[in-house]
Amino acid sequence: MKRKVFYSSKGLWEEREEEMLEEVPLSVYVNGFKLSTLFRTPGEDEALLMGLCFTEGIIREKEEIASMRIGEDVAEVRIKGRYKGRSEPKGIEETLRELKRKAIVSLKPEGERVRVDQLLECTRVMESSQRLRKRTEASHAAMLFSYKLEPISMAEDVGRHNAFDKAIGKALMEGRLDEVFIATLSSRISFEMAKKAAMIGVKILVGTSRATSMAVLLGEELKMTVVSVTKTGDVILYTSSLPPMIR
Repeated sequence: MKRKVFYSSKGLWEEREEEMLEEVPLSVYVNGFKLSTLFRTPGEDEALLMGLCFTEGIIREKEEIASMRIGEDVAEVRIKGRYKGRSEPKGIEETLRELKRKAIVSLKPEGERVRVDQLLECTRVMESSQRLRKRTEASHAAMLFSYKLEPISMAEDVGRHNAFDKAIGKALMEGRLDEVFIATLSSRISFEMAKKAAMIGVKILVGTSRATSMAVLLGEELKMTVVSVTKTGDVILYTSSLPPMIR
């Protein structure tokens, strides 16, 4: 989407044409119950819905999706099992207990220790793949890497949660979630982002902004290494009580 804007440089105004990132609402229903309204960048909606249903614990396999109907502003997902609607928010202790039961991060192999320069390279690969970011300077990105540090999937979106769900949905649709080792994010690591990572078994979660206290607590509880990469190329390791995954 392009729009005429007024641009000021050195005190002078000029009219330019600017490419803008689209942000469009999509109300998501699962078996007739409203799950959420997402403000997302249109495109890859099937992967977005697949990833969202997985990270919300609604499905565990892609085959559990019976059908999807995606309209301009409404998406209807039918799953083969029962779905009673979204439950009320829980306290932190109950949330952690539920995540320990559902998340697969602690069940996956530890993998080899990763060097700092390898982590930095993963973030560089993600950033170099951000085509929307280069055009609009407005998108977030998420990328999944295998135990061999090879890219599995990548997605961009106006919302960081949506970008992560799209990347997760792509990996799920391709049957590659079991291969996921590292996830890189072009954003801070919040509790919700850490929760999504834990649900798919990420062992090392890397953000290009800082982590929140709840995200670090979740990482400690579920044995997931949480790392931030600074703009100067330094690395911050938050989950120091875990076995060292980074050398």
